[in-house]
Amino acid sequence: MNGTDFRLFYEKYGRFKLAEYLNISPVKIKHLTIKNPTGSYDLEYKDVKYDVKFSNPVLTSKTKKMPIWDFSLRKVKDGKRKGQDYKYCDYFLLIGMTNGIPKKTFLIPTKKCPTNHIRISIKGLSKYNEYII
Repeated sequence: MNGTDFRLFYEKYGRFKLAEYLNISPVKIKHLTIKNPTGSYDLEYKDVKYDVKFSNPVLTSKTKKMPIWDFSLRKVKDGKRKGQDYKYCDYFLLIGMTNGIPKKTFLIPTKKCPTNHIRISIKGLSKYNEYII
């Protein structure tokens, strides 16, 4: 499997989790990345746009001992990373994984997101725990 295959696989997982949360059939949610891999967002349902991100555990520095999920929210435009403008999606669907297996899924409104990254503690408290679906 290449990187695109992995991305599509986790986006499909996110689509099923979102459908379960919304109590609808997954086929009602459009998976746009399949037709346009460079699109601004990945899923759409009733004109609501979702961007799927996933992360494996990382240590943010050499002094940190507890791993976190670090989700990059920055867009790449013209080959350069830019801060998030929040105009292209309504929600981030964040999939926190361990050893490639999804462990927690978060549905966070873009209005509640910082500009560049969301860092979520794997063990312990996080202000984003209220968005677990």
